[in-house]
Amino acid sequence: MSDEQYAAITQLLRDTAGLAFDQSRRESIAYSISERMRATAMADVASYLALLTAGSDDHERQALLDEVTIPETHFFRNPPQIRALRTHVLPELLRQARDTKRLRIWSAGCSTGEEPYTLAMLVRELLPASAGWDVRILATDISNRALAAAHEARYTERAFVMTEPLDRQRFFVLDADSGNFVVRDEIRDMVEFRHHNLATQPPPFAAGELDVVLCRNVTIYFDRSTTKNLMQRLHGRLRDGGYLFLGHAETLWQLSDEFALVPLGDAFVYRRGVDAEARRAVLPDRRTEDEPRPTRADRRRGPVDRRGGRAADVAVPVPPAEPDPMVAVRTAVAAGNYVEAADLAAEVTTADPLRGEAHYLHGLALTNLGRDPEALVVLRKAVYLDPHDGFAHFLLGGALERSGEPVAAGRSYRAAATTLGTRPLDSVAPELGGRSVAELAVLCQQLARRVEGQV
Repeated sequence: MSDEQYAAITQLLRDTAGLAFDQSRRESIAYSISERMRATAMADVASYLALLTAGSDDHERQALLDEVTIPETHFFRNPPQIRALRTHVLPELLRQARDTKRLRIWSAGCSTGEEPYTLAMLVRELLPASAGWDVRILATDISNRALAAAHEARYTERAFVMTEPLDRQRFFVLDADSGNFVVRDEIRDMVEFRHHNLATQPPPFAAGELDVVLCRNVTIYFDRSTTKNLMQRLHGRLRDGGYLFLGHAETLWQLSDEFALVPLGDAFVYRRGVDAEARRAVLPDRRTEDEPRPTRADRRRGPVDRRGGRAADVAVPVPPAEPDPMVAVRTAVAAGNYVEAADLAAEVTTADPLRGEAHYLHGLALTNLGRDPEALVVLRKAVYLDPHDGFAHFLLGGALERSGEPVAAGRSYRAAATTLGTRPLDSVAPELGGRSVAELAVLCQQLARRVEGQV
C-alpha cells in the first residue's frame, strides 16, 4: 500500500465516520484492507480502493468500518464509573423523576452490547419491572458486526473479567451446549439497539431529553474538530443536570467549557448545567486555549500571577503557607517506601481530590506494590486531571496490560509517547528509575506496538 493509497483510505474513513488514523495505525489498517481484499476477491489495493470510492457501494464501506473498529469491552467495565452510576447518578436521577417516572439513557458507541446491558442491570437493581417506569436505554454503534453480536447477547468468559459472580448469576443464563452466557430476557428487553454514525448523524434524541450519555472510548478514534462538534451535540441533547461519561483516557480540556467535571466517589464525570460558581468550585483549574498547562515542577514552585511573574515575585503580603503534604509523598517515593507513599497520597487526595500529582504518585506506589486493580482507579483520575502527564499515561498503560486489556493499554502507551514528546527530551523522571523522557517515549512506542500485536 503506497503512501497515496493509505492517505486516500484514511481520508475516506474520516469523511465517512470521523475516524482519524495516523501513521501509527498503518500496520493495523493494512491488515484490515488485506482482509477485505480477500473477501471481495480484489487482486491489489488499487482495485479495492476503486471499489471503495465507487459511489454506489455503501455495503463495502460499511464492511471496512466493521473491520477497522475493534470491539474491546467488558461487562461492568471501569469499576469507578460503575460505582458512580450505581450509588450516585442513577439514584439521584430516579429521585428527581419521581413524578414523571421517565428515564432516558444513551450508550453511544455500544460495541457488542456489554455497556448498555450493564446499564440495564444497574437500573433493574433500583427499579423492579413492576414499578411502571418509562425507561429507554438506546444503544448505538457504527459497526453492524458489533450490533449483531449485541442483539445475540451471548458472551464468553472473557466478557466477565470485571463482573462479580453474584451479578453473573442474577442476570445471565448458562447455555450448557456452548458454555456461553446469555443475557436474561428481562434485561434484553430494556435495551434498544440501532445503527448510528456519531460523526455525521444527529443524536437520536430531542433537545434536553437525555438524562445520561455514555460515550466511552469513542472519541479516541476522532480528530479534534469531530470530537468538539460531537460534544456540542451531546450537550444540546442532555437536560440540565444530565451526566456525560467519557473513557478514562478522554477529556474535554480545551474542547468544551459547557460541562463541569465533578468527582463522584472514585470517578470523575461531566455534568451539564452547573453554574459558573459551582463549576469553579468543582474544577478551579479551567484554562484558556493559550494558557500553558503547568508542569509538576511549576506546581511545586507555586501559583502564577497572570499580571506578570510568579506569586512569589509580586509584592503582596501573604500569610505563611502551611507545609505542602506532597513533600512527604515525594520523599517516601524517592526512598522506595511505597506502602507509606500510598497511604500519604491517599490522605492528600481525600482532602484535595483534584490534585493530579497526588493521584499520579499514588498510582506509582500501588504499581510498585503489585496492586494493579487499585492503581487503575487512581491513574485514571491522574490522566483525567492532567491529560498531558505522559508519566501517568505510561503507568496506566502498564497496569492495563497486566490486567488483560491490550487495546486500552496500547492507547495509553501511545498517549504517553505523544505527551512525553512535548517535554525537554533530556529531562528525567527520578521516580521512574531516572529514565530520560526520550528513552521513555521510545519505550512507549515499542510497548504499544507489542500489545497491539496481541489483539
